[in-house]
Amino acid sequence: MKETTQSQINLGDYNKVQDQAKAVGIGKISGKIINIKDFRTNRGRPSQFTAKEAIGEDGLTEYHVIDTMESFEINKQQVCSFFVTPAIVKQIQRVPNYQEELASGKVFGPCKVGQKKSTKTNANYWCLLFPGEEGY
Repeated sequence: MKETTQSQINLGDYNKVQDQAKAVGIGKISGKIINIKDFRTNRGRPSQFTAKEAIGEDGLTEYHVIDTMESFEINKQQVCSFFVTPAIVKQIQRVPNYQEELASGKVFGPCKVGQKKSTKTNANYWCLLFPGEEGY
């Protein structure tokens, strides 16, 4: 008779609030050339800058973070993790299979952190600029 072994995964272990990432806003490296090595979405406590409509019924919000190959000194600390805007998230997600590409060790870049003016609202927004683009 064959014996079967059953293993269980406690989904509650994966449903805990994640600590806020040790990251800073992407604007802190405006004008710098970067190469992105990781992109992730976390769910956690909102900051004072979180839009009210971005806070869920559970009191948490999604935030997006990139890790760069480069490290920058910000507030006397070396930082390579940055919170990114929805515009930058869309730019990264345009790459087919972006998660697999990054997981395989590929790097997105070089690109530069900059701003463009929205054609809809005329307001500036943070984005990634690429070689050949105005502002790079």
